[in-house]
Amino acid sequence: MKEKLKWNAIGLGKKTQILRDYLQNEKNKVPIDHTSKLSKLIGYLTELNHLLEQMEKIEIIIIPKLEKLFRLKFTTPELVMFALSRPSIRNIFEDLSKHFRNDENAPLNEKELMELASSGDAADILALLGDSALDLAIIQLLWDSSLSKTGNLTEKRQEVVSNQNLAIYCDEWGLFTCRLNRLKSSTEEDAKQETIIHEKATLVESILGVIYLEFGLEVLLRVVPLMQ
Repeated sequence: MKEKLKWNAIGLGKKTQILRDYLQNEKNKVPIDHTSKLSKLIGYLTELNHLLEQMEKIEIIIIPKLEKLFRLKFTTPELVMFALSRPSIRNIFEDLSKHFRNDENAPLNEKELMELASSGDAADILALLGDSALDLAIIQLLWDSSLSKTGNLTEKRQEVVSNQNLAIYCDEWGLFTCRLNRLKSSTEEDAKQETIIHEKATLVESILGVIYLEFGLEVLLRVVPLMQ
């Protein structure tokens, strides 16, 4: 039988902190008239500080809220951070990989930086997993043995899994404001409402993907009714 699906923790928060501290020390050693290098380092530090602030919110606010709501204890809390990571953070760690390329004292190696960069990709996989698991859970919960009511099952399922409905849960759980992403760009600020709703729904699917990954379909069947 195939081994249970799992992901190992990579130390996302700890390694981000190591990078921040190293760059802060590097910045302190740069002469004040080296404006170009200072500007680059300040940019990195601003992004990493933002990520660390968001991670702290996830650790202190989001994880306890979800554990209380769903009556469970995440065995790998870092997966919740993966779930709330957005693809835009890849650029931060890829840029840092280039920055450290010729630094023999770099705090992390290229493989570790690429692992951090892949956090956003992990979120996409968790969302895919959560979307599929939610579909199966909803069908099992709404199943009716009468063939004449199969049309109702499809309609009810669509009501639950629609982006608009999932976005409501995202707001209730506070996920959107705690996601791990690059600092807001003008493109993000001008995003259409439809795009924002889709992203909120994806965040919820990612969290459900974590629950399925850690606890399986049986627990997800218990969790989904609590979303009503």
